[in-house]
Amino acid sequence: GLAEGKFTDRQLPIIWLAYNVHGNESAGMEAAMKVLYTLVTRSFPGSDDWLKSCIIIIDPCQNPDGRDLYTFRYRNSQNLNPNTDKNSWEHNQGWPGARTNHYFFDLNRDWTWQTQIETLQRISLYKKFMPHVYADFHEMGAESTFFFGPGAEPWHEVITPWQHEFHAIMGRGNAAMFDEKSKLYFTKETFDLFCPSFGDTWPLFNGAAGFTFEQGGGGFAGLALKQLSGDTLTLKKRIDGHFTASIATLKVSYENREKLLSEFNSFFGDNANNPRFKYKSIIIKGSNDKTSLNDLLLLLENNQIRYSLAGNIGKKYSGFDYLANSEGEITIEDGDILVSAFQPQARFVEVLFEPDSKVSDSLSYDLTAWALPYAYNIKAYAITEKIKPAGKVPEKPKARNKPVDFKPYAYLLNFSGFNEMKFISALQKKGIKVRFCVKPFTAGGTNFERGSYIITTADNNSFYVSLDSIVSKAADRFNIELKPVSTGLSEKGKDLGSDYSPLMKKKNIALLCGDGTSAAAVGELWYYFERELDYPVSLINTSNTDRIGFDEYDVVILASGNYSRLNDTIISYVKKGGRVIALENSIAVFASEKSTSLYKAAESRNSELKAAAPKQKSDDHSLLRKFEDERRFLLSERSAGSIYRVKIDSSHPYGFGLGDEWFVMKKNSSYPFLDKGSNIGYILENDPVAGFAGYKFRKQIKNTLVIGSEKIGKGEVIYITEDPFFRAFWKSGRVLLWNVIFR
Repeated sequence: GLAEGKFTDRQLPIIWLAYNVHGNESAGMEAAMKVLYTLVTRSFPGSDDWLKSCIIIIDPCQNPDGRDLYTFRYRNSQNLNPNTDKNSWEHNQGWPGARTNHYFFDLNRDWTWQTQIETLQRISLYKKFMPHVYADFHEMGAESTFFFGPGAEPWHEVITPWQHEFHAIMGRGNAAMFDEKSKLYFTKETFDLFCPSFGDTWPLFNGAAGFTFEQGGGGFAGLALKQLSGDTLTLKKRIDGHFTASIATLKVSYENREKLLSEFNSFFGDNANNPRFKYKSIIIKGSNDKTSLNDLLLLLENNQIRYSLAGNIGKKYSGFDYLANSEGEITIEDGDILVSAFQPQARFVEVLFEPDSKVSDSLSYDLTAWALPYAYNIKAYAITEKIKPAGKVPEKPKARNKPVDFKPYAYLLNFSGFNEMKFISALQKKGIKVRFCVKPFTAGGTNFERGSYIITTADNNSFYVSLDSIVSKAADRFNIELKPVSTGLSEKGKDLGSDYSPLMKKKNIALLCGDGTSAAAVGELWYYFERELDYPVSLINTSNTDRIGFDEYDVVILASGNYSRLNDTIISYVKKGGRVIALENSIAVFASEKSTSLYKAAESRNSELKAAAPKQKSDDHSLLRKFEDERRFLLSERSAGSIYRVKIDSSHPYGFGLGDEWFVMKKNSSYPFLDKGSNIGYILENDPVAGFAGYKFRKQIKNTLVIGSEKIGKGEVIYITEDPFFRAFWKSGRVLLWNVIFR
């Protein structure tokens, strides 16, 4: 990892070759074995010198679960002799595919966020070695040839001139070896170097030379596949592509070893002494929700970013207010946290905290915005002045639930954030009944906000003897401080037994999966229940719904997907009293149901837009688009992972804990406000607070729904138009999910 001081001994360049981060990109692991054999036997000219002068690390399989699933399925579906027909079973393995890990996460988009155990373990080892070159080997579509760097635009601004230069050097070195074998390849297309989630950009932002290599093929190709050209793409050919690139990478790295070492060493020194970031200090308010704050600090630690308590308490500064998305004034208070740009990871601080990343080319491969204060919905400021640190951030003190000299009538817990929700869910799993308040109240000399929790002895008579023990042990486990009270009377506001304190029933939850659903969206929710919340959920395959039905479930969750085959079943379940949470594309189930408010609102808006749209004439020159501009024209209608401000009805139980404003990663189409129902979260602006959104997309976004609900028959459907828990790093969305499931 990063440590203070200078190198005093001989350094060797560390070259890390990593394969098979996507389980079904099978050529990677096979190529790794060939590379390893070549090095061990020293059978390639010059390899003996490489081994004497370099440290070479080979990670043959970054995704063992995905790899195992792919090989198991392929063996089950393959013919006795390889079938080159693209339509055969062995080339079409079905849902969920084997690209991802156990929870259907794309591990090549998890580098910065480190939500998955595979990523955490890999980066833990990475930090022990801090390689100078990191090469990540992938596969792409079977009709493509081979990609190596330099990467396409956009390149992030923090990438150094040397990293640019070495990408070009590496590209020429690979081209020479590919030319020798008359292999086809391309550079500077498709695969950019902008978003920090990837196995090339994350190493670049950590001082290394990071590279992506892409061989045409992928899991679709299998052992052999007939291409449109009439040629047969074999696994052997794909292995040779990665083998050739691996050997070229080792050769070029060896030839440039001294420059690699000197540039790597100066990278961190230059960062600490002369950071290029406009903002020299990031102030994160200590008053933020402690769960979100602690999760953010853990992310910084995992990325070797240093932080401390902020000094200069009481002093006022001008700076960029993230949540307001404008310049504002801040007074440093006791407990505020400082992330200084004067540290070895200054460039990565810039990447993660720049309010709006500059995109040199809107044709980006992935996200164009990710600033951490928006993902965590925390109050933070970016300041151009250097602020002195004031010592380490202390650990959160243990909550002290002292014994009381009376039998509690109830235990009260002020609503704060996700940690309290985990505590309540743990109690519900044990059968403890819990209420929540819809309106603020005061009891026992303490003010309780909307959404606060009430655990009464009256609701839990069956636990009368053990209730105190169960509640106190759970409180200790989650570091929760409870307020025991001896009466149901409130000093201000509604009493504890009021209708404004409804009971939260323990929920039996179904999450649909299988054909038609997005595996990535299902996986995020599965991970949410099992790893974040620790609450049971039943994954129900869409192919079994005719046999199973939904009646035994309190909540049915529709991850993004196409459920048209189940429309009638889902609508019937809601009408009989069920609760459905429809996310992203699954909302189409209700947008096509004529009895819903959503359908009527969408029809009304479509009519208005059609009437207002100017009629296009046949001689309109805007129709004369150049073929080469087609991709950019299509981009005008979409959002490349931009961040939008969402206004929240914070008085609605589903909006509790989000504040008056929340932020969402906007990728999907929009829906209008509901005439009948609740409009809980909505966008009132055309422009994103960060990231790229096409001009046509922007025109459609103003005054649209993000979170809504409506009654259908005896039941309810809740609409969430975007992914609230995007890639499991959009931590602020955890609260929304809990609200719509349990309240």
